[in-house]
Amino acid sequence: MRNASLLVVLLASGCTTSVWERTEKVSSDGTEARLYIPKLYAPLRPGSIYPDRKVAVLAKGRPALVVICPEKGDCRKDEILEQAAQRGMVVLVLTRPPSAPPKDDLLRTRAEASPKLVGWLLVEPTGEFLRRWMNAGPIGAAAAVIGPPRAFAAAFPSSPSKKIPVLLATLHSDDPLAIPEGAILKLYAARPSGGLPREAFRDAVEWLAGELNAH
Repeated sequence: MRNASLLVVLLASGCTTSVWERTEKVSSDGTEARLYIPKLYAPLRPGSIYPDRKVAVLAKGRPALVVICPEKGDCRKDEILEQAAQRGMVVLVLTRPPSAPPKDDLLRTRAEASPKLVGWLLVEPTGEFLRRWMNAGPIGAAAAVIGPPRAFAAAFPSSPSKKIPVLLATLHSDDPLAIPEGAILKLYAARPSGGLPREAFRDAVEWLAGELNAH
């Protein structure tokens, strides 16, 4: 809440470059990613939701989002970044899944991000990666998993060690889905061209932002 009262992100429509203060290529233990730092402004007056575009402020201790893209297919990165930027979130994008579930080393030393407010967005993970990730232990405050129903089938252990809020976004399916106890399941109709609609990515980022108190 402290950051919500002090920092207001500039909501820019149709201009994705203007909402980022800068981007960086970062790496740790063989894992490479792109880091996005949001452009933030002070409020017009204390408690206001409107930004004073003449007074820029540095991102510090902001909620952060780690996005892991699939090995193949469309990560829908632009849609994810658009939603995250609107909420002033620091974003770390891994353009391909690592061989092992990544640690938070890429964000731990960054002053822009709060290590206690890190959410994970896994886009179309394989069942194998999802099982390994769920059993790796808590490395974030919340996680959203977006993918086809087959990725969820038997992918979740009955008692995962990762005790954090989890959102699952997938397509409607006639087959039963195995989900961890307490997880939130959101089902969507496929878009005409196939795959999940834009709303699934918007809802996932919005849900993560709420869990991380990102405003």
